[in-house]
Amino acid sequence: MFDGSFKSRRTINLGGNKQQVDKQKLLRQAQEERRIREAERARLKAAERIQAWYRGRTVAARVRQDIRDNWDMEIITLLNNMGSTAQLNPTTIAQLSQEAESSVQKLLIFFRPNSDHRRVVQLCCNLSLTTGATKTRLVAIPFQSTPDQQASWQRLLGRFLPFLVQHLGTYSNWSEQEAESVFALFDTLTLPETYLSTQDTQAVSLSKHFSQTLSSAGILPQLAQFLSRIPIDDKNKPSFGKALLLTVRILRASEQAPGRMETANQFVSHILTVPLLPNRMPIETLSTFTSRLPLDTILLHLSGTSLAAITSLPQYKVTPLLSNILAFGYQRVAKMTPTVSNAYLHVLTALLALVPRDSIESASKRATDDDEDMDDIEWRSEDLPGSSPKSPDSSAAKLDPRMMKWLSLAYDSNHLNDILGSIERSRTVASTPTGVTQDVLSADSIGEITHLLLNLITLFPSHKINILSNLMYFKFGSNAMTPAGSGVAQASSGKVFSVSIIKIFLDAFTSTKLYEQLLLSMKRDTPLSVQLVMDHSHAKAWNLLAFVAELYCQILVTMGDDEFYDESRNPIGLQSVITLASVVRDVAFLLWWNDNSLNMESNVGGSMNLRIGYLRDIVTKLTRQLHARDSRKSFCPKDHWLLSMPLDMNAFKRAVIQDEESLSHDQEVDDHDGDDITMADSEHVRVQRSINRRQRTSQLARLSPRLGVLNNIPFVIRFEDRVSIFRAFVESDRQRTPGMSGFHPHPVGQARIHRGTVFEDGYEHLNHLGSKLKGRIAISFIDQYGMTEAGIDGGGVFKEFLTSLVLQAFNTNYGLFMNTSDQLLYPNPHRFAQERTQLKHYEFLGRILGKALYEGILIDAAFAGFFLSKCLGQVNYLDDLPSLDPELYRGLMFLKNYEGSFEDLSLYFTVDDQELGQTITRELIPNGANTMVTRENRIRYIYLTAHYRLNTQIDRQCKAFFRGLSDLIDPKWLWMFNQQELQVMLGGAQTGISLKDLAQNVVYSNFKRTDPTIEYFWSVVEEMSEEDRRLLVKFVTSCARPPLLGFAELNPKLCIRNAGQEEDRLPTSSTCMNLLKLPAFTSRQRLKEKLMYAIHSEAGFDLS
Repeated sequence: MFDGSFKSRRTINLGGNKQQVDKQKLLRQAQEERRIREAERARLKAAERIQAWYRGRTVAARVRQDIRDNWDMEIITLLNNMGSTAQLNPTTIAQLSQEAESSVQKLLIFFRPNSDHRRVVQLCCNLSLTTGATKTRLVAIPFQSTPDQQASWQRLLGRFLPFLVQHLGTYSNWSEQEAESVFALFDTLTLPETYLSTQDTQAVSLSKHFSQTLSSAGILPQLAQFLSRIPIDDKNKPSFGKALLLTVRILRASEQAPGRMETANQFVSHILTVPLLPNRMPIETLSTFTSRLPLDTILLHLSGTSLAAITSLPQYKVTPLLSNILAFGYQRVAKMTPTVSNAYLHVLTALLALVPRDSIESASKRATDDDEDMDDIEWRSEDLPGSSPKSPDSSAAKLDPRMMKWLSLAYDSNHLNDILGSIERSRTVASTPTGVTQDVLSADSIGEITHLLLNLITLFPSHKINILSNLMYFKFGSNAMTPAGSGVAQASSGKVFSVSIIKIFLDAFTSTKLYEQLLLSMKRDTPLSVQLVMDHSHAKAWNLLAFVAELYCQILVTMGDDEFYDESRNPIGLQSVITLASVVRDVAFLLWWNDNSLNMESNVGGSMNLRIGYLRDIVTKLTRQLHARDSRKSFCPKDHWLLSMPLDMNAFKRAVIQDEESLSHDQEVDDHDGDDITMADSEHVRVQRSINRRQRTSQLARLSPRLGVLNNIPFVIRFEDRVSIFRAFVESDRQRTPGMSGFHPHPVGQARIHRGTVFEDGYEHLNHLGSKLKGRIAISFIDQYGMTEAGIDGGGVFKEFLTSLVLQAFNTNYGLFMNTSDQLLYPNPHRFAQERTQLKHYEFLGRILGKALYEGILIDAAFAGFFLSKCLGQVNYLDDLPSLDPELYRGLMFLKNYEGSFEDLSLYFTVDDQELGQTITRELIPNGANTMVTRENRIRYIYLTAHYRLNTQIDRQCKAFFRGLSDLIDPKWLWMFNQQELQVMLGGAQTGISLKDLAQNVVYSNFKRTDPTIEYFWSVVEEMSEEDRRLLVKFVTSCARPPLLGFAELNPKLCIRNAGQEEDRLPTSSTCMNLLKLPAFTSRQRLKEKLMYAIHSEAGFDLS
């Protein structure tokens, strides 16, 4: 209703506005408010604590500063009182004791390292001060007071000394004067004479107590830190000597204490591991330290229950520890008791096994190579299938030469002699082949010595010759008896030429279970198990075998055949050698055959450091050396070197040919990848690519153990089987090479050859072909009138060219080759033969012989064994010398067994060469002209002289020859044969012409075997001399010797064809087809006349 008001009335709800409230939201809001309140309270409490801490620290710092200021004043008072005290009485003792105790207590309260270092030094100086007349030190005065005062002072020093020890190690800026003050206090507390004014028993007990307190406080590790901070060459610091003598005093004081084991461990792991410890001391300190060092106790401790402490040492500490033990122990060995010497041997062996090999090999690597290379594989070793490629040594840590000097004591001959002479022996005796009765090492000692010597050989490979040569001349025991008239003369040095050591160690090996299992396997013709290698119970036996192989290899190096085959002079006798040869043959085969299932870098089961790869290398080396002896002059039964286990040869051939094809394909891919290598590439790039190539070869060889066997111990496979494999390799390569397949492939080269200059023309036209020489070569001969000789070269003309070239090039008048006394060829060793042009000629001749091997053409040339050995990448030894220079060999053998004065011989490490009528002296070692040959180094002189004559003089010529040979023949194919077998491969079997074999392998064309002409032919051939038969074979096949595997190997077969009824014609031949064109003679006499005239005519292809 309208009441006259123009404004609307406001609507008021007195009940309020109701809202929906979320209960969970309200709860979370309350919790958040509570959390904020609690955080605020915590913040306030934290602020209060911080304020309280700050006020406390501030007050504490102020209090400490007040105590510090008071301490400074008390120190002055203490100094004055010490200076004014002439005599000690109860009053002065009590006063000084109280002042000393107060100064130590207050220092422990306020000490801060950065600000109070000077005060610590001052306190140490004060405690070491002496009174006037009595000369009693302040630190000892409280021990003359009441018992309560003594106990209190002893407890206080027990708190102060650990604190001082800690500061000694952590503070790095000690001056010499400051350090000397601290060590003076340590000396005062640990020397019994400090407490002479007390009771005698108390003086000793106090000095030991504080020594043990320092030990418990860890002073030895802290002292090690302190010593390491001092430069090695700074020997004029008295504190260094005092620190070292303190360590010895603490060690000796703890010998009867409960914590002696821990102290000894700390001394070894901290003090004896300080690098170059002897080099840091002046002579006087070194003498005192050495005399006081309880080395015997340390060795017995380490060889016992604490050996684990050595093995757990960080690697960087092992080498310093070994060098220090050698430095302090090598002069004591001869005086050690058997127990201690065995402990010394045990510790050395353990440490040598832990030393990083890379650093040692890098430091001990000598500049000279030839005089230290004793391996039987020379420049081919890195390419052997299965061998581990070696990368450039760029990461090996360099070892200080001074430390290397101490480490070299380990293999010093006098040191080794002292070890061998002082260790414990058993009571049994053994007789050598010469009748000398000697003490024999106990079984435990043999095991330890074997381990030690193997460690030395593998750790110091460049000194292996010296180590092993010294062992050859060592005689065990001082009670050895030499029967009258035995012919064994004793040298002034106390050694005799007796290698009974090899007999002792070989006997030890033959008494092992491993040896029994090896023999049993051979008797049963069963293969060896890989488990033998990994069996921990055979670890000692494998060590023995490895050492016997190493030592006997060294003995064989300088043992002539006359000694080897003489039972009284061969140290182990031929029958033992035969058995040993069987063992190493089967072990080598086991390790090569199972290459893919064994890790060559891992250790033989149970051995600390005998790598499987090393064991394989050394048994392979001995096997090869013994086989080489047997090949030259047989001492083993027939077929001795063949595998004692059955082997499916057909499957073996198929698999190895397939593996070789895979390897060749891999090499082709690699060669393609490497085609872009230029001279501009860095040496690192070329080396790395070479390493990668060898790694792939090694990996594939691990997948093919057959190649490993064929390239390292090929003689376990029959020669005929290896020749068959070789032929298959060649045929496979022929199929892979473009343009070589088909019956009559297109020639890759042509040459017009004058009969008077076959070598020169061949070199000019064919040398540039390189590996293409594998292909067909078209040869045309030019006679003396300049006319081309008739003949279609289906291969026979080239065979005649090759035969003529060999006849001319290997003629000694040509100058490239010389003859031995047995008329065997070897490269001219004179300097002119090493000129660039001559080396190119050797390289060309290598290709020509490679072509002959590739085509299966036999050549009429016989080479010296040492030359072929070099071509196979092997090293020649003394036993090869008689074939080159019998007189020199006899002289060296005389020197080897010479028992007189070497000064009378006036021999030096030089050799004389005759060059163009002049004598040129060459040194065998650096400064060899001034190095006299003595009894001790004669073995090295003998080896170096033989090495120079057999290897060094013809090294460049042989390598050039091998480069050419390997252009056509893969070196791995050649490594399937030794030098005698390679000679057979090149020149055929050195046997007569077998008429039966020849007749069984002839085919006839237009003839029958029963035709009269054929009957006359075989009748004439049967009457021929051996020389005429060879001429007949040469007339038909171009080679005077039979094929390797008999005439059945000829392809095509030797054929006799009917040449018609014209009996006035001469028999002719086509050597390319192995074809004899024989007229149908009706008279035996006429056939004989015509045939003999033809084969003696030596005419070319004009004859037909």
